[in-house]
Amino acid sequence: MNPIAKHKKKILPPLILIVIIALIAFVYEMGGQKYIGVVEATILSHTAEVPGKILEMPVELGQHVSKGDIIAIIDSTDQEYAYEQLQLTLEKKKLAFSELEVGTGSDTQAENSISIAQANYNSAASSSQKASLDYRTAQSLYNQGAIPKDLLDQAKVKADASGNALTAAKAQLDNAKSGSSLSSAQLDILQTESQLEEMKDTLEKFTVRAVSDGVIMSKSYLLGDVVSPGFNLADLATDSGKYFVFYLPIDDIHFIDYNQPFAVKDGGKEYEAVVKYIDVESEYTPKDMQTPANKNKESVKVKLLLPSECPLKPGMEAEIDLSSEK
Repeated sequence: MNPIAKHKKKILPPLILIVIIALIAFVYEMGGQKYIGVVEATILSHTAEVPGKILEMPVELGQHVSKGDIIAIIDSTDQEYAYEQLQLTLEKKKLAFSELEVGTGSDTQAENSISIAQANYNSAASSSQKASLDYRTAQSLYNQGAIPKDLLDQAKVKADASGNALTAAKAQLDNAKSGSSLSSAQLDILQTESQLEEMKDTLEKFTVRAVSDGVIMSKSYLLGDVVSPGFNLADLATDSGKYFVFYLPIDDIHFIDYNQPFAVKDGGKEYEAVVKYIDVESEYTPKDMQTPANKNKESVKVKLLLPSECPLKPGMEAEIDLSSEK
């Protein structure tokens, strides 16, 4: 056999091995910047701002709602009654003010003003005394575990409101006795109108409405439950504001920047997404998002804003390849 041919046979296997290794390295490099991510939606919590029993909650998990749709209706019976009573009080004050304006003399006006102010003060004092007593009773019952926290909160709100009303009535009486009856009556009317507006705003809070179009992702309460202020009623995943979330090795963080566009891929389709969030704290990639590019590596969470027309749903997986972006 030709010595050169023998030499080629000896060289051929190592060359094949080198080529195979090179191909493996090439394939690994090509896939070395591919990352698996998951689609997340912007979640908006709908918290109660007032205490009470839930009378209606016409939403279910997974249900799509539009902005302004009712999430829950909380019992507002006590607040509505207080609002109606304050409206009547305002009408009485306006009537009394009219009578003052058409009075026959300053002495008569002053006497009428003092009488009205004294009656208002006596009524406010009685209401305040009862509300304070009710609050002390509620505190005692709450400490014994006989009533829930929201009933104690309601009693405190009534006691505070009655105390404020007593303070206002005292100021009105003092002004009336000082002779400034008309001015005092005018100020008292303005104050009552302001209280009505504040109470009207509070009444609107008993109806909790969706702040955006989206899907109900969670419900923390059911029909008939009692809710306290600050507690979350339901979570809403908005239709807009979907993000693609993946984990990038901290050593490769220099490859991306805010507002930089990337192609998110799913089933052969691509969607241009823009970098909107890069975490400042590193962590290890969750197992369900690991690829050869980030497995067992210290990584940072990255969020890319998907286009509004993107059909990907929250919870779906997709892929991003940074090697083509270098």
